[in-house]
Amino acid sequence: MDDMSTHHLPAFRYHPDPVATGNVGPSSTTCRVCQQARGYVYLRDAIHAGREDYSEQICPWCIADGRAASALNVAFACRLDIDENVSETALEELSLRTPGYAGFQGGKWLAHCSDVCRFLGDASVEQVSQASAATIAAWGADNGADEALWLELAIDYVPGADIGFYTFECLHCGLIQFHVDAA
Repeated sequence: MDDMSTHHLPAFRYHPDPVATGNVGPSSTTCRVCQQARGYVYLRDAIHAGREDYSEQICPWCIADGRAASALNVAFACRLDIDENVSETALEELSLRTPGYAGFQGGKWLAHCSDVCRFLGDASVEQVSQASAATIAAWGADNGADEALWLELAIDYVPGADIGFYTFECLHCGLIQFHVDAA
């Protein structure tokens, strides 16, 4: 593995630190697309119609410039659940040039202010317990739920357990949102 530090990784608008979130990691593996061992690989599988597992075979540089999506006919983040009025350009950047994340039921991406939100990773207990009224209201509106259900889920939340709170931040207004997922 070459001596590549994480500050040399490509920038991802919608997933600013895929190493910290555990979706890109150090590896000496040669990328399936560019045939280079660049020091890091995407740790998750790509979204595709076939049965082949692409996890730990694609470097983040080939994700960032779109070569991996084009060469392998894959996507990295699911755009199907995004119901905001988001531009096709933003949806393409998300699905074809942004590392996804793994959730229990798949990685749902959130949007706000007519754009895709940036993924910040698993929430801490403090983030969940100190969620703003606006955050809880946004979650309730997206899920047809009320504050009582939020409190029920939040009271038992332990990162890495059977309930996942995945943190997203609006690029425009800064609203923190959570996608809540269960095993």
